[in-house]
Amino acid sequence: MKQLSTIKIFGIAAVGYILFSSFKKANKKNLVGSTYIPQSNTPTGTEQVYSNVGTKIFDYNKNVIYTYDTANIGMTVTGLSSGVYSVVIGDSFMNGIAGFVNQEDVQTI
Repeated sequence: MKQLSTIKIFGIAAVGYILFSSFKKANKKNLVGSTYIPQSNTPTGTEQVYSNVGTKIFDYNKNVIYTYDTANIGMTVTGLSSGVYSVVIGDSFMNGIAGFVNQEDVQTI
């Protein structure tokens, strides 16, 4: 009987650890929702960031060229400087539009 209660204690501890570690990992990510749509045709080794509702894409002169009305849409990062990502937006990297987005305005995985 003592062995059975020891097994239960270890089982509960294992389940608790798994739940805690999964929440801990989720908190490290900046995620909204659950479905992410990556950009197609991206070069190997490039990073993608994902939109939030209201994420604004700027041109070189800081004019807004696009505002996302949907979250979790992928953009390919082509550079990072002073908290601003250079990105390519659109369904396809090859046919996308180049722009800039503030680092704090996007989600990373």
